[in-house]
Amino acid sequence: MQAFKYFASTSKLTKNGAFFARIINLAFYLKSKIMRTLTITSAVFCLGLFACQSSDDAATKIFNANAVTIAEAFAEFEAEDDHFFTHFTDSAIWRGTGLNAPDSILLDQVTSKYKALWAQYDYELVSEVNFLPGVNAQTKEVDGSVRGYFKWNITKPATDSTEAQSIAVKVYESFDFNPDGQIAFAQVYGNLEAAYAELE
Repeated sequence: MQAFKYFASTSKLTKNGAFFARIINLAFYLKSKIMRTLTITSAVFCLGLFACQSSDDAATKIFNANAVTIAEAFAEFEAEDDHFFTHFTDSAIWRGTGLNAPDSILLDQVTSKYKALWAQYDYELVSEVNFLPGVNAQTKEVDGSVRGYFKWNITKPATDSTEAQSIAVKVYESFDFNPDGQIAFAQVYGNLEAAYAELE
């Protein structure tokens, strides 16, 4: 290549030699441009990949923290512990999923309902816990929400005149969180009305 460069710079070039020299010089120029473009593209790609990886890591950390909250809430629900309600924001909303249920149910309504159920029944989570990450409905990206499919055992305790009765209910539950890690929205799907009717 150096020989060609030298040949192109002499004053005694033949017509064909000058043409080939220009071609070679042009090739060197294009090569340098292409290498510079590839270097910039690679740098941009790496930065984008790093940013995506960082975003994914942050979303995973948020989901894991929220999943721990749900695990604690489930344990407190089983124990009929009022601390269960502290995992929710004061303005938390449950979606009404039962027959003729309202679209939205407020925390104070759920609190009184759950306490009444605790007085009548015992609850035990009998399925293996496998919390799943939820996604934003618009962006389809992981948003820190927690969902899952669970099996709860509901027991009506024995009395002096009746034996204990139990029934297993499969439900789908999901929970959305605010930036402070409190539950802001919850929904539970399952044939709970039929389960309670069976126990009565």
